[in-house]
Amino acid sequence: MKKLVAVVVTLIIVLALQLPRLTREQKWNELVAFLVLWVVAVVYASLVALDVPLPSITEALISFLGG
Repeated sequence: MKKLVAVVVTLIIVLALQLPRLTREQKWNELVAFLVLWVVAVVYASLVALDVPLPSITEALISFLGG
């Protein structure tokens, strides 16, 4: 559980650092891309922190890209 808290706190800090700059500079496309990647990172890192068995990210990417 400590790992999950550390992951969430770290990712919230990253969000807090990036979000104001992107909104202030009105970089809407970059903001959307950042938020999509941030959500993916939160989900993946949370699953890893909870010791959920996951396939190798490399194998998942190869499978996703049709290799």
